Amino acid sequence: MDTVIKEDISGIKEDTGFKFFFKNFHLLFFKPSLFFKDLDLLNVPLLVYASLWLIGISNAVDRIDQKLMKSDIGTATSSNQMMLDAISGGWLVFFLIIAGIGAFGAFFVWLIGGWFYNLRLSWSGAGEFDKVNGRLIYVFSSLIAVIPHIAILLVSAFLYQDYIATFNADEYWSSIIIIFPFWAVFVSYKGILANFNVVKWKALFWFVVLPIVFYSLAFGVVVWAYSNLA
Repeated sequence: MDTVIKEDISGIKEDTGFKFFFKNFHLLFFKPSLFFKDLDLLNVPLLVYASLWLIGISNAVDRIDQKLMKSDIGTATSSNQMMLDAISGGWLVFFLIIAGIGAFGAFFVWLIGGWFYNLRLSWSGAGEFDKVNGRLIYVFSSLIAVIPHIAILLVSAFLYQDYIATFNADEYWSSIIIIFPFWAVFVSYKGILANFNVVKWKALFWFVVLPIVFYSLAFGVVVWAYSNLA
């Protein structure tokens, strides 16, 4: 298996950064072991920060969704209402807000999210390892969920008047986004196995079992909240 990966990656080593990313984007989704085999190809500051920015934007939208949910169930605070009033100004205001929050949040994704990812690697028996490599796998595997999230957001901008209308729309096609966080769990795990000598059962627990439980509970809480609201 490892021999096959080495042979496959020999043909893409001349590309780095954005060129490597876009040329081999499909590998991230369908052959993550190959995509992550040589992390030096991804360790390009501008590419890393652009990816962190997208993650920050996606996280900002999630935070706005939480505020909208609180508004729906009557538990919104004054600060929540201020945010909702701001984004009701249309898509341009909404995109400027999430772009700004995302740029700021990118640093926390790298520092805090990356720190916890590396901590789980240590708990999985990785021993001494380059912490930057752990953060790189964390960042790029996160894009599996983030890119579809932002793509659906952009499509919605053409279909609805503003983000509040999008959030309240009676449609189900955007629910497909639910599968991608689970897909990201698989991609992250394969990236770890391609780069670190971990104890497999420990890595399965920290990087597969617990994330799946967490996402399942999170989605379950959302469904429960809205079923009771209805």
